[in-house]
Amino acid sequence: MRIRCALLLCTALLMPVPASAAPVAGLFLGLQVGFSGVALGVTASTAFTIGYTVGAFFSTTLGSLLLNAGLNLAIAALTRPSAPTIEAARVTSRNVDSPRWQAGGPVMVGGANGPFGEHDADGNFWFITAHADAEMTGEPTYMLDNIAVTLSDGTDGFTAGDVLTDEFCLTEENDPYEGSGTKVPQFRLYTVTPTAAQVYGDLPEDFTDAFPNLPSDFRLAGVAFTIMRCSAVALEHYSKVYRWRGSFSLGEPAVAVYANFNRMYDPRNGDHDIGDPATWTPSDGNPAIVWAWFRTSPFGRNRPMGEVNWARVAQQADLCDQTVLDRTASPIPRYRCGVAFPDNKPRAECEAELLLTCDGFVVYDDEGRAWPRVGVYEVPGLTFSAARDVLSEQVQVVDDGETAVDGVVVNYISPHHGYTKQPCAPWRNTAYYDGTREPNYLTLDILGCQSHNQAVRLAKAIGLRSAATQRVGLGVTIKGILAAGERVINLDLDDEVQGEYEIVTPVEQDPTGMAASFAVVPMQSDRFDLGAGEEGPPPALTPALDIDDTIEIAANVVVTAVPVATSGGAAVRLEATFDDPARVDRIFRFRYRTGTTAHEYFVSDMEEGQARSAVVDDGLVYRVSWQTITAGGRATDWSDERDTPEFVDVIATADPTAPADLLAFAAADGVGESEITFETANDAALVAVSIYRGTTPVFGDASLVTTRIVGANSTQSIVIGGLSAGTHYFWATPINGSGVAGTAAGPDTATIT
Repeated sequence: MRIRCALLLCTALLMPVPASAAPVAGLFLGLQVGFSGVALGVTASTAFTIGYTVGAFFSTTLGSLLLNAGLNLAIAALTRPSAPTIEAARVTSRNVDSPRWQAGGPVMVGGANGPFGEHDADGNFWFITAHADAEMTGEPTYMLDNIAVTLSDGTDGFTAGDVLTDEFCLTEENDPYEGSGTKVPQFRLYTVTPTAAQVYGDLPEDFTDAFPNLPSDFRLAGVAFTIMRCSAVALEHYSKVYRWRGSFSLGEPAVAVYANFNRMYDPRNGDHDIGDPATWTPSDGNPAIVWAWFRTSPFGRNRPMGEVNWARVAQQADLCDQTVLDRTASPIPRYRCGVAFPDNKPRAECEAELLLTCDGFVVYDDEGRAWPRVGVYEVPGLTFSAARDVLSEQVQVVDDGETAVDGVVVNYISPHHGYTKQPCAPWRNTAYYDGTREPNYLTLDILGCQSHNQAVRLAKAIGLRSAATQRVGLGVTIKGILAAGERVINLDLDDEVQGEYEIVTPVEQDPTGMAASFAVVPMQSDRFDLGAGEEGPPPALTPALDIDDTIEIAANVVVTAVPVATSGGAAVRLEATFDDPARVDRIFRFRYRTGTTAHEYFVSDMEEGQARSAVVDDGLVYRVSWQTITAGGRATDWSDERDTPEFVDVIATADPTAPADLLAFAAADGVGESEITFETANDAALVAVSIYRGTTPVFGDASLVTTRIVGANSTQSIVIGGLSAGTHYFWATPINGSGVAGTAAGPDTATIT
């Protein structure tokens, strides 16, 4: 008996969630009830009825019964509140009850920061991030606060494990490192992992030296983890180092690692001994190999190695290794995966989630051994015809435009977006969508997938299956038992229902063993491959905004020496004025020094537009330079250290008033010398007299000969020798305590013979 009907919008596929039964029950209920269940559209007098699952295939959403492809269990688990998903594995947590993770293949994980966090005797902060109960193989890639970082290998002048990425380094002067100056790493990472030969990883010597009183049995058995050392830093520079979002809330960065986890037995590798895990090597994420590992792992399904058909696993692994071309015509493997499962997630759900990455399902051979059938097109080896094999049938035809779902979007983990969940380009079902309206997509997570092209191919396979143009339920002869574990059959009912069809429900056997039933949808030879233009663009990266992130430097800087009154008398300090910065989150910082002494710093008042030093020594020359600091801790180079240096040299002057003029001044003739005499005025500020000599009457051409310390009301004489014959011009200038000169007396001439 055949029923043809159009699915109305109100009954069309909305979401792939079972109508009633829980996921596990939905998986097995049909097999338990068999043919005594529902026979939709088939009368009770019919000699043979379609089984329960096939009947439910028409009465519920199709997605809830795509059992052969492993979708019922997985989709139900992924669309209801449940244990954390792979995406949550990359989050670093400090919860005491953080779940323990099992990881397989290349995957990004964060972890739990509960095991250890302490300062050592030198003030360095150490903490441990536990990643997964798995061996971390190969060289991991680290991300600190979602920033991919470069680590020293110990051959570049730094210590192995030092984080060399600029954002995590300072200069020798404790300024943020921005490409110039000496780089000083502030963080160091130590990777620790168990191995097949040792259940715990050896703690680094630096760590045990820093904490010599740690118990000898301080070990994280079976756990891959990272130890981070955060350098001690002076309090005034603390914010330049501790400015991240780690779970200790000290400003330390959160640690996440992308690594290839766990060694896995690969039957294709002749060096692998199935009984000796030490001979196994890391998987590159081949889903068939990862499935076999999880199936047999004590922390996975924990099944004996002998319950896996390893020859079939090898065959399916080769299919996963097939090369396809992405939208840029670059070759990539057909299927890859990286998985991480918390211990509180049912293992069956974990396995189904893993199988989603290759559109696979589990098959059992005649000896009861399991193997995964991955999503590739296969030429069918079985044919079912109306004339010989089909006892009853039910057909639904979905007319164009009568489905509420126009395509599928798969959320995957994108390496190009910091290993976060991203939607793939939608695969659109051209059988229904005409492009004239807003499309409605079915969206589901396949977070073990890390390839955009693979995600779109999975979306296409799921879309063609879950929104097929035909749905056919079959009751067949005992021959139907042969269809168990197959993906594709040839079907010949009539001119409209014939060709290759995919089995989308379990093959249910009649209790008598004389008949079977299952449901099918049309199969396309390109079901698992993309045609030209089908992939679509991947999710856009964060746009490179053309934002001017340069840091302005102080403009119109004027530095002066300002006398100040103190209890000890007149003193002097330095002051700088400048234009207001364009942004309020900028601070202009000033420093000064005299000669080769260490720098000292001004106090900046950005609201007043000025900066002031402490009291400085009177009469000395000081060099003043400046830099800009942002609220986020970035800083420019000091102005006197730039390619084009800029600075101000200023004389510190406590008393700017010039001393009184000399009362008398004379230069006497002589032989090879001249005696200079002068008389100072009654001025307490006068502390010295400078004598100048020249060969012309222009004071500007004269040179300083000597300076005599004198007081007020003093008459002095100075003999200037070593003079050549001829006329010489002399001047005398009074000087106050701040080095300010008064009016020069002279010139007075002396004839030298």
